Amino acid sequence: MTKLSLQLLPEQWIQSYADDLYSYAMSKTSKSDLSEDLVQETFLSALKSAKNFKGQSSEKTWLFAILKFKIADHYRKASTKYEFANSKLSKESGNFMEDYFTEDGEWKENSAPKIWNEDASIALENKELGIALNDCIEKLAENQKQLVLLKMVEETETEMVCKELNITPTNYWVIMHRAKLKLRACLEKTWFTT
Repeated sequence: MTKLSLQLLPEQWIQSYADDLYSYAMSKTSKSDLSEDLVQETFLSALKSAKNFKGQSSEKTWLFAILKFKIADHYRKASTKYEFANSKLSKESGNFMEDYFTEDGEWKENSAPKIWNEDASIALENKELGIALNDCIEKLAENQKQLVLLKMVEETETEMVCKELNITPTNYWVIMHRAKLKLRACLEKTWFTT
């Protein structure tokens, strides 16, 4: 390990910088989900380019520089209009993200989550919804299912979930995000109708 790589402490990034990075991203985007994604992308990019860190600035300043680039890149891509054919989630395609999102991270037409009717809060108390939700959880990939059960059902702290599943906080965010998308799509197909 080189002297420069010893200056970086990636295992502490989430705890030390995630809130500040998220606040900055929110100030630039005003979108919670987008801000979370941009922070995740910042951490992933930083991990991939750690060997390029020269130590000429603090770790925090370096991470903010990466985030600023990610935000600018997002707006640059968003300013270009793309036309895509409608697509549905299919088991055959094998690429969940491409089925739902455009290259710039926006929902594809006819793939955006449907608005659930106003009685959805009443339905949450319904035993049949619980059965449908359990069925949807069972359809998740094993790592997603374990994460959802630990975090959302057993309400285990995120740090403990990461330790128990031997994953990084960044992996946790990615797995949880994908699991939530799959659960929502499953519930829309099997439970909620418009």
